[in-house]
Amino acid sequence: MTTNKTKDRKQKAIEKQQNIIDALKDHGAKVYGDLDNGQFPKFSIPSRSVSNIVYDKKLRQYILGNSAALRSSRNSSQLRSFTQLMWLAFFANRLTQEKKSSTLRDVYYSSQAFAIEFEDQSESDNIIVDLEAVLSKPREDFHIFPEERSSIFGDLNIEYTIPGYEGKKMNLSNHPDGYAIGPSLTTAELVDTSAEIVIAIEKGGLFTRFV
Repeated sequence: MTTNKTKDRKQKAIEKQQNIIDALKDHGAKVYGDLDNGQFPKFSIPSRSVSNIVYDKKLRQYILGNSAALRSSRNSSQLRSFTQLMWLAFFANRLTQEKKSSTLRDVYYSSQAFAIEFEDQSESDNIIVDLEAVLSKPREDFHIFPEERSSIFGDLNIEYTIPGYEGKKMNLSNHPDGYAIGPSLTTAELVDTSAEIVIAIEKGGLFTRFV
């Protein structure tokens, strides 16, 4: 039974990665389709305004609503951000295909090797958020992580899915300082937990006192 559950979790992780690759390819295919039809490439992007944030009862979290804006290469004021996002989609696809990861900072510097201009990392970070909105996926799903990682502690049993550690299980209360939330934990599957609630703590000092 345990072996079957492990296989199911591995398959779920594989399917999750393939879904991201498919979403990125679909996004690129739409742009190529416009070019083949002799049209200026364009795509819609969900509005990130406060008025477009709604609560999803099934997911039990806030998500973006149905309001969307059109970003077109025909509009000279949007051409820069259009190009930046298309490059980021290419970069994210390569990371996902090769099962590699990158940080927000590294994405900013990597763009320079492709002659993609960002004024600063803040502009690069905003384009990453745009891609999250376009794909309806968090950046971690396409292997981009923040430089500073949070930590987690508690009675949660997880199972790794990253190459080389597939099937390995761990309880997140084993380390007194908690475990850093990096690519391996983000992609891990939750096996079971005795926790009834999860408390998010912003300050490191307060987190340490809780642990």
